[in-house]
Amino acid sequence: MDEEASNYVEYSVDKKVEREDKIKRVLYFVLVGVIMFIPVFVISAYAPAFAVTIALVPFIGVPLAKFFFRYLQNEYKYTVDRSNFKMELIHGKAKPRLLYEVNVNDMEFAVPYDDTAGDKYPDRDFDTVTKCCESMTTPDLYILAFRDKNGKRVLMYFNACQKALKIMNYYNKKIVISPDLKH
Repeated sequence: MDEEASNYVEYSVDKKVEREDKIKRVLYFVLVGVIMFIPVFVISAYAPAFAVTIALVPFIGVPLAKFFFRYLQNEYKYTVDRSNFKMELIHGKAKPRLLYEVNVNDMEFAVPYDDTAGDKYPDRDFDTVTKCCESMTTPDLYILAFRDKNGKRVLMYFNACQKALKIMNYYNKKIVISPDLKH
């Protein structure tokens, strides 16, 4: 097996659409509808001669609505390349945006999430808590803690794959606890 291939993994998950996400989407479409039709009512009430411009509202509003809808479709992708861990956020099918990059040796811990995790690692002990996972109920959910480049303590929830945990464990044996995962 190639040494380079054995020390690299890339894994991505789409954020599951949960109840709160559905509510956000409904509110988004209501807001878009209201914003698109306000100019129609204003123009038709005060300047009937400009009623032709009413036809422009959907031609401008629909592409803008489609453009901004991508922010409601999130995908998280992480890569582990030797001792470098990188988490990226992808809105829709846009270019990935780097959220965090940290060396595995600088991590505090990486442990499986369970019902007692909130007691062991309370969110209030960290400057930033980020959920880069499919769902908080997924069976392969892990908690990762580290300091970002600004020195702030970060607690990250993410979906772990076995290969990523093995690579992280190889570079920092004291932080990664890795029971058997599904993939």
